[in-house]
Amino acid sequence: MIEFLKRIKRSWVAGWQRWRMKREARRAFRFDARQFLDHAGALHLDRKAAACAEIVMGYHVLEKGLTMPHRRLGFGKGAVVHLINLIDAFERRFGVDPQVVHAIGVLRAYRELHRDWPEPMPRLDAFLAAHPDVPPANEPHLTRTDFFAAKDAPFPQFAASRHVVRHFAGPVPKETIEAAVSLALTAPSACNRQHARVHIIDDPALRDWLFAQQGGTRGFGADADKVLVVTSDLSAVRWGWERHDCYTNGGIFVMNLCYALHYYGVAHCILHWSVSPETDRAAHETLGIPANEAIVQVLACGIPPEEFDVAASPRRSIDEILTWHGRGEG
Repeated sequence: MIEFLKRIKRSWVAGWQRWRMKREARRAFRFDARQFLDHAGALHLDRKAAACAEIVMGYHVLEKGLTMPHRRLGFGKGAVVHLINLIDAFERRFGVDPQVVHAIGVLRAYRELHRDWPEPMPRLDAFLAAHPDVPPANEPHLTRTDFFAAKDAPFPQFAASRHVVRHFAGPVPKETIEAAVSLALTAPSACNRQHARVHIIDDPALRDWLFAQQGGTRGFGADADKVLVVTSDLSAVRWGWERHDCYTNGGIFVMNLCYALHYYGVAHCILHWSVSPETDRAAHETLGIPANEAIVQVLACGIPPEEFDVAASPRRSIDEILTWHGRGEG
């Protein structure tokens, strides 16, 4: 009788905890939805930060084109006009910003690349004539030796040497991938729950299918030797308030993995997984990823060629991102 009552109690406690978890999760995701609708940049482009972010996304499209391995002249004409319109609107409303200055430099680099292009570009030429003091953006051209030269340098130098690469020319040995993933395991995680999992796509057909769903690898995806799909195990998430843990802990692991790949001489390109629920479910099914694992990020990998270009992608200044709450004294 006592054992029966204990089972009843355990069952009741478990049921109560599930009810509480569902209640917390509903509240938490309602909060997320309201916060997104109130502040997401795409819904509030009248704000400076949102307008600037749209310009960064616009210039990055062209910056990628400038550094693409299979580049064809005449690319991105629509993106050029769109970026010019964004910059004009931003300058009228908010004035000058370092990211906007870089965007103008990217447009000038685009024009210089097309100096012998037979089609006229009157809109771009007039825009650049109105900004004569902005030089062309310098997209670094590197050798493979130079790119990995800081492998054993102090961490500030090593970290600064890592860049996204979209040029792949050779296969990555299985042992190298395993060594990089093993090193990435040093990433911290909440309560050491180690949410991250890694799925290696080593089949060209599956690679091409996945990139078609992701939608951001045109011009270089077919050159990637392997694709690393980083997931986060939702089984390690305990409460509704931890709803972001799978992505924050997964993101920490991804950054550690990028450093590890760079250390082992593997070029990589980080790809977002901003897809519809239907596409996400299809990826789980097609790739055989368990349903309890949330896809966090996708990385295209390969050995780079002897020479290649990378995007400059300038970082914001520390004054723009650092806020002291307190005296700010050492």
